[in-house]
Amino acid sequence: MSGPGILSEAMVDRHEPLPWLPPPQGPARADDGDFGPFMIAAARALTRLFGAEVHVLPGRAQPPGAPRIAEPLAALLMTLRMGGDPARAGTIAPGSAGVRYAAIIAAALDEVAQRIWPPDDRGGFDIDIACGAIAGHAHVPAPPPLLAEAAATLPRVRLDGLPLRVRVELASAETLVAALLPLRAGLVVPIDPVPEMPLVIGEQRIGRATVLPLPDGRQQATIVALSAAAIAPGGRA
Repeated sequence: MSGPGILSEAMVDRHEPLPWLPPPQGPARADDGDFGPFMIAAARALTRLFGAEVHVLPGRAQPPGAPRIAEPLAALLMTLRMGGDPARAGTIAPGSAGVRYAAIIAAALDEVAQRIWPPDDRGGFDIDIACGAIAGHAHVPAPPPLLAEAAATLPRVRLDGLPLRVRVELASAETLVAALLPLRAGLVVPIDPVPEMPLVIGEQRIGRATVLPLPDGRQQATIVALSAAAIAPGGRA
């Protein structure tokens, strides 16, 4: 009786072309970005949140309709916050309270994503979270560009400190051109000022102001009234 062996066969020459597909073109997939810094920061943030060591690894996308944060993770956080036994956290039905704790975990991950995220990725990222004997999946959507990029560069400006050009009409009247002839240098056109003049922004009258002459020849305007409709959120001013 012979011992075990391997039967070798001659290779058959293949004349038909082998199938070949070019690499897909288009935007980078969610797993093409460098998510290493994000996972490290996420593990640190969740460790502070849970009060116990948390490990974060890349995960697989879940089927449509799956919860963003796995229920065992929400149950674990709820158990730790309430002083229960973490080893029995998986036996707790999260319910409405679990939804709130899942939202807490999601908010912590979103905060990290706003600070640390691959600049060219907009597809989201799936991770596996493990804390002790409890593990579960979590999905982190890509932060909006305004939060991830523009918010860091926009200066913080107080609205009440913005400059605004305001025109004060001392007086206005309709007159015939003949009354102004002949026009010559130094012609003084009489006006009839009123105690309160209209305050105008663009073409909209927004209030009233008084004008007092200063010793140096300038005028000082003081706002005495504003239109509530003009400064309301739906107003044009």
